[in-house]
Amino acid sequence: MSLERSEDEAAVTTGVHIAFTAVSRDAVDAFHVAAVAAGGVSRHAPRSWSQYRAYSAFVSDPDGNNIEVVHKETS
Repeated sequence: MSLERSEDEAAVTTGVHIAFTAVSRDAVDAFHVAAVAAGGVSRHAPRSWSQYRAYSAFVSDPDGNNIEVVHKETS
């Protein structure tokens, strides 16, 4: 994973919540490890969110965006 940043501060998007679907819990775990290693800041380590029937992790990117990866549970 690599991070790209705009040289123009006016072009940087901040404060956005972006969510990606993961195929498995392992994919959520791998995302969290890679994102933190690449300079992201953990907001919520991978865990089950029973009220949403989901397993998710949240990381802030260097611009302050909230990046979520979620695996929806079927049962």
